[in-house]
Amino acid sequence: MRVIDRFHPQRCRELQAALDAGLALLRGEVSLLEPPQLYLLTLLSFLLLLIGLVGFSALALLALAWRTLPGWSAGSIDVLRLLIWLAISSAVYLALLPLHELLHGLVFRFWGGQPYYGMRLPVALYCGARNQLFRRNHYLLVGLAPCLILSLLLVLLMFCWPITAPYLVLAGAGHLSGCAGDLLAIFLLLRYPSHLCIEDTELGFRVWEIFPHHLDLNSTVQAN
Repeated sequence: MRVIDRFHPQRCRELQAALDAGLALLRGEVSLLEPPQLYLLTLLSFLLLLIGLVGFSALALLALAWRTLPGWSAGSIDVLRLLIWLAISSAVYLALLPLHELLHGLVFRFWGGQPYYGMRLPVALYCGARNQLFRRNHYLLVGLAPCLILSLLLVLLMFCWPITAPYLVLAGAGHLSGCAGDLLAIFLLLRYPSHLCIEDTELGFRVWEIFPHHLDLNSTVQAN
């Protein structure tokens, strides 16, 4: 196991030394894909989908308020245009999936970690960081970054290029729903003190407390 903290090397070395000496205690472990968290995850995903549909629809209407797009006036949408809308919306959503995981990986790397990527069929992509411990607040940003950045990007696209707005509603809502796992993990992690370290796992995370001051006490005792 390796402690990751690019911007506080001295603190990182102290934590690593204590970890190597066995001065660490597992404070908690969460699996988001097993009960009871799985039930919360499913409910949150559904709620976020509804919120996303309402929110992105409202933003799209606001972006289009000053511009009429050909083919989108009332009563003029035919089956072909609807199919085109569904196809483009689905393509945008699928494009967001790798971008979401890439942003996780970039923030892992920003803190000094080494991420890995994978895929579970049919379209479940994932990013993780094996055998690495991150400060709690650093790990929170890893989880929050894709939801925040991609949602803001979609909103900016709607208002900068209103012609794209109808195609971003379904994609934005679907992506927000897919952020349920990240947001649930953030909510659960906020219950823990900020000095703890987080280990990313395939199903969730583990919370560790490392005791570097105990290492100093042991060294003092041995010296005496």
